[in-house]
Amino acid sequence: MRPHAALLAVALTGCTSTVLTEPIVHVSPYLALYRLRGDTKMQSEQPPGSGVIADNAALPLSSFGHDRTREDVGVRVDIGDGFGGLRADYYKLDMNTARSGVLTQDWGDLLTADLASIRAEMDELRLGYVEPLADTTVPWRGEDLQLRLGAGGVFATRRMKMRGREATNVATQNLEFSGDQVYAAIRAQATWQDITLDLDYAVSPESFVIGGDVEDLSQDFEARVSYQLPHRDIRFFAGWRYSELAASGSAEGIAGSYQFENDLVIDGVQLGVVVTF
Repeated sequence: MRPHAALLAVALTGCTSTVLTEPIVHVSPYLALYRLRGDTKMQSEQPPGSGVIADNAALPLSSFGHDRTREDVGVRVDIGDGFGGLRADYYKLDMNTARSGVLTQDWGDLLTADLASIRAEMDELRLGYVEPLADTTVPWRGEDLQLRLGAGGVFATRRMKMRGREATNVATQNLEFSGDQVYAAIRAQATWQDITLDLDYAVSPESFVIGGDVEDLSQDFEARVSYQLPHRDIRFFAGWRYSELAASGSAEGIAGSYQFENDLVIDGVQLGVVVTF
């Protein structure tokens, strides 16, 4: 294990903070209305049957019909003092589209001018810990405004499959990639009356990648606004997430192994509920 991963493991298991002394548990299932966008490119056999593998330019995912939001689900569990502490977040991406696009470049066994689509699936699990660093209260409009700041780390593991097909199923092309990486994270929170704003930012340079096909700098940003029901342990929230994911590897094709590169972004709105135990 690389040194930064070992340091994160120590932080998660050996922390002496008081945030876990009498932990509060928050469970928040949510509906994710996200888009999958960005660029993808893959080698191909040119011309077909020649045995010659050629590089191709990148294609936007909109070329495969991916330019709309899709409904997915996720669930988050927070254990701590209501701000800092442990967090586990699982998100299931399953994006299929009835729309297709005309390719302007070959993409593996899918060829230029093919009417093609892609189905994308991903399992993502993020485990993290944030330590509170600052907590202050100031008056605003006759009420207390509580401001908090914290920092910590996140471990993320992802497995994605992309299944491309020509509209008449004459040709198909699939790829799979995975990634395990560590992020440095900061968190900020503002609470006024029954309204809370949470901001989370995490960044992972390529040197923080532990394994898999992920490469380059990765950034992840989330913002949530929640409303606490009076005298209830329930909050409703709306949020927004922006997450970068770049990866490269090889995929099997008719002519053998094709190299691919993905530079992807997942972004969109979250809607959900938080239940406190």
